[in-house]
Amino acid sequence: MLNGRWSRWSFILAAEIVLAGIFRMGGLPAFAEDVFNSHPVILDNQNKIIPWSVPVENAYDLFLRLRWDFIKTKVPPCPGPPPRSSYPQYYFYCAFRDKNGTLEPDTWMNDVGEKIPNWFESARLYYAYTGDTSVMTIVKDLLDYTIAHGTSPATFSWPNFPYTTTNAGDLEFRGFTNSKKLVLHEIQVDHAGDMGLAYYGLYLYTGDRKYLTAALNVADTLAIKARTGDAAHSVWPYRVVMDSGRITAEYGANWTGCYRLLDCLIKAKLGSVKAYAEAREKARNFILRHPLQTGYWTDGHTDTDVNSNTYKSNMSASNATLCMFDDPEFDPGWKTDVPKLIKWTEDNFVFRCAPGEPATQWGANIVGEQDAFLVKMDYQTARYAAECARWYAVSGDETYREKAYRSLNWVTYCNNPVGQAFESPVSKDISNWWSDCYGECPRMFYPAFAGVPEWAPPHENHILYSAGVLKDVSYVAGKIAYTPTAGPGTEYLRLAFRPTRITVKGATLSLGPDLNSEGYILRDLGKGDYAVNIRRVRVGKVVIQ
Repeated sequence: MLNGRWSRWSFILAAEIVLAGIFRMGGLPAFAEDVFNSHPVILDNQNKIIPWSVPVENAYDLFLRLRWDFIKTKVPPCPGPPPRSSYPQYYFYCAFRDKNGTLEPDTWMNDVGEKIPNWFESARLYYAYTGDTSVMTIVKDLLDYTIAHGTSPATFSWPNFPYTTTNAGDLEFRGFTNSKKLVLHEIQVDHAGDMGLAYYGLYLYTGDRKYLTAALNVADTLAIKARTGDAAHSVWPYRVVMDSGRITAEYGANWTGCYRLLDCLIKAKLGSVKAYAEAREKARNFILRHPLQTGYWTDGHTDTDVNSNTYKSNMSASNATLCMFDDPEFDPGWKTDVPKLIKWTEDNFVFRCAPGEPATQWGANIVGEQDAFLVKMDYQTARYAAECARWYAVSGDETYREKAYRSLNWVTYCNNPVGQAFESPVSKDISNWWSDCYGECPRMFYPAFAGVPEWAPPHENHILYSAGVLKDVSYVAGKIAYTPTAGPGTEYLRLAFRPTRITVKGATLSLGPDLNSEGYILRDLGKGDYAVNIRRVRVGKVVIQ
């Protein structure tokens, strides 16, 4: 049962959608003849999709709140006897299916290596956006369980390293063996690096050194195992069997998480900095010299046995693209490469389609996942939208804003009115994955907000996006405060007031024309609202008032 706030929301949404259907004249929204995930499709005067909920300007905010509300209040426990039944289904299963109103777990596997980093990112960004600490508690508990029950022994060839996959319902994570595709102790190295970055992020948020130890363990093993990559062998093997060290797939391309983990530790002067720097440079060189040039962005995800140096996955290319916006030094040619990467996604995963599926729907480009699984998916479409929105902010090219807008509008229809997700609504018999729908999809709205702050709710105060972890977030009337955990950094905000003073560690920042030095820029959004981007060199409490 929804709480009072969301019950009122549902009533208001239903009433206003009915009114939108009545007032169809003069360019106001109109229903298409289609119903999409129980929502009548609403089109604008260009005959293109707009969100199903009204007011439209709050639709993305509502999407994010509904998905977290679903996690907090509507996920049933795992089936079976205790202790399994003491945990929500997302702990031990990859996905759910709705069987006549009952959520039943998909028994295919448990994609730990995708779930952990995506949920951490989604939680820390939502926390910064709202100040809601409860989502960080949910994710902390999930990471605590994973570290305790999904880390390799110190005696293994890949020691103290995360398991990235396991069988459905497993209480101890040891690998996805039920499918006969993978074997005991087999993992995807790239996803383990992503998990290490999440461990480090949780250390920054909590200050608890057990998370730093877990992150350093990942980085230490990555540093030891790094190699000079080539067209057939990536900087690390894509898949290994951890106890023996046997390599089961030589080539992968999803290495930005590993790169960022090493980079963060180097800049914080933590761990074996010299060894990390050597491994970081090998990772960067491999990405820039091989997948960026060949287009072979290989990643088979955690449930496949892909072993190829020509296989393509949108996720690995998307991760590299998003990394370039936050860390331009990663790729000196990023302003040339980013639009090429967006086109690569369009060529390979928008306009290549599974049989019977569209490339576009109601004016929205919709995006598939990987060579062997081209079905259109909410989280891949959200990824594409985030890239387009951020490139619009850099380039000023309105076509990218339009692409991002229509794709995000399409994604809003992948929620029902209580936040239950539909991962692939144009496909049949596709389960709704916890990692994709409740981590990877919603986390993409925040970089989209950074690119187009107008899409955040008007007359409200929000931290829209930051590449770094924030803590001590506080929203009170006419004032926002937060503490960054690393520097330098940039934070993107939408405010319902014009700031008169912004301080970092007590020092006042100057309003400037750009972010080439420490300070902030301001853009008037109209009706008393402002977009503010803050560039910091220092680390310390930030106050906007």
